[in-house]
Amino acid sequence: MALVVCRQCKKAFISGPGDGETCSACIARLRKLYPLVRNFLRDNDRGGYTAQDVSRIMNVSLEDVVALISLGFMKLK
Repeated sequence: MALVVCRQCKKAFISGPGDGETCSACIARLRKLYPLVRNFLRDNDRGGYTAQDVSRIMNVSLEDVVALISLGFMKLK
């Protein structure tokens, strides 16, 4: 176990083996956001969206969209 600063919210938390650098509260928030972003991308199959496009169109934090990508929840072109 180690004291880690969350990459998303910058709060310190105790990280166990395999927990990574994102706290459980931020992971829960991102898990709720993921299906919304996934459905948006699926329903708007125009393609070519950037993280900035998704953030602006869906009115969600760019940091959260980037976190979804960096944590492996999704891929954008």
